[in-house]
Amino acid sequence: MAASELNRPPRFTVVVPTHRRRDLAVRLVRGLEDQEFADFEAIVVVDGTDDGTAAALRALEPRFPLTVLQQPHRGAAAARNTGAANARGEILLFLDDDMAPHPALLAEHERSHREGAQLVIGHLPLAPESPPTAVAAAVGRWAERRRARLAAADGEVPVPDLISGQMSVPRDAFEQLGGFDVAFTRGGLVPGADRDFGYRARRAGLRVVFNPAAISSQHYEVDAADYTRRSRDGARGDRILGARYPEIAGELWEPQFDTLLAKLVLEPLVVLPRPLSSPFRSFAVWSFSRHNPGRWSNRFFFAVQTMERRRGAREGRRAVR
Repeated sequence: MAASELNRPPRFTVVVPTHRRRDLAVRLVRGLEDQEFADFEAIVVVDGTDDGTAAALRALEPRFPLTVLQQPHRGAAAARNTGAANARGEILLFLDDDMAPHPALLAEHERSHREGAQLVIGHLPLAPESPPTAVAAAVGRWAERRRARLAAADGEVPVPDLISGQMSVPRDAFEQLGGFDVAFTRGGLVPGADRDFGYRARRAGLRVVFNPAAISSQHYEVDAADYTRRSRDGARGDRILGARYPEIAGELWEPQFDTLLAKLVLEPLVVLPRPLSSPFRSFAVWSFSRHNPGRWSNRFFFAVQTMERRRGAREGRRAVR
């Protein structure tokens, strides 16, 4: 191969942030070996972890260029920015570390960009190997509803669907937009940073496209307690995002109780100190964590998620005052 070919930047850089999920990160990198579109490099940014992730990744010998970077724990938004700053590819493809890329994933993103897209998001079905929990099943149902909704939509992709679990954008456009806003990062999660970036891209005039054939399956290992925490943090991020950009406040989901009983019992707890609602959270998490939780456990768990989202939205309002 000519020296000019060796020095030519790749078409894609796959950027993966990871924190304390060594086996999933290794699984993702190995999965990239099967890509039909081979003109890419991968950068994994290990965000402040000491579980052997970096060593395990560096021990791999993939057929594509792989760079493993380490940084102090600053959260996924900062890790994505670090990966982008070290990328050589023309297009950045951000993938969460729990994704299993379909062999045609890069080829489908390439097709969408060739057809004029400037920011591409794809389908995130539940990986069959995910733990058989009620939480994972609920996330799988959400993914299928999202796919159907976006495939049928005509026009702009709603802000809540502009998530970075699988998102590609030209590197020069990413740099012009200033990357992800790390101010949204909290506790290593990104409640709002991806939607903030997606909206800024949409506002700047980038053509946003959903490609249902761009598939990366999510190996979902989040338990009911962590899912509940994410419900609160996500709503908090949405409220801050809505305050920053009032013009999209109507696109962001406003959590509402779906029954009068849930509203009468749980709504007062939203404004009271968190310890007073702890028994409700604990019972909801316990009942939903059982094998095959019943219909009432399911309804109670998601009523508590609404309570936590309303609490998060309230915290977000107070944060922007």
